[in-house]
Amino acid sequence: MKKLMVAKVSKPQGIKGELKCQLYTNVFPAIENTSEVIIGDEVCKVDYAKIRRGDLYLKLFGVDDRNHAELFRNCEIYLPKDFIEKFSTEDFLADDLIGMLLYDYDGNFVGQILDFEEYGSAPILSIEQNGHIYQVPYLEEIFKTQNQKLVVDKQKFEENKI
Repeated sequence: MKKLMVAKVSKPQGIKGELKCQLYTNVFPAIENTSEVIIGDEVCKVDYAKIRRGDLYLKLFGVDDRNHAELFRNCEIYLPKDFIEKFSTEDFLADDLIGMLLYDYDGNFVGQILDFEEYGSAPILSIEQNGHIYQVPYLEEIFKTQNQKLVVDKQKFEENKI
């Protein structure tokens, strides 16, 4: 089973075992509708998962006080990839983009995606092209989905790479 990291525990929240977590995904319905998460190699049952002010507040069954919740500080939280895909409205998950080969509309090789980073306005793709690494904003005017593949408008790609 392939799993994706969706959050990381920042700290315990309150005295009843709730965890405040930093989110690493924007597929919120998958998070809010999950009945279990994976922490390390353990599957943990979820009492509730709520997103408030950009953070995930997670309550696990059996974690009923602050001391027990403290044991989860800095732990990474995962969900199965296929569960996330059921709720994703985007064409690709960031995990799918990394390593993807890019071609232009005519089928000519453009480069390979090495990394995906979110900074606010538009995600940034790091792309290796002819031995050089460029950063390009992930914008609809540059990248299009065609036959379930990502293709590039070569001219706009060249104009926007840094």
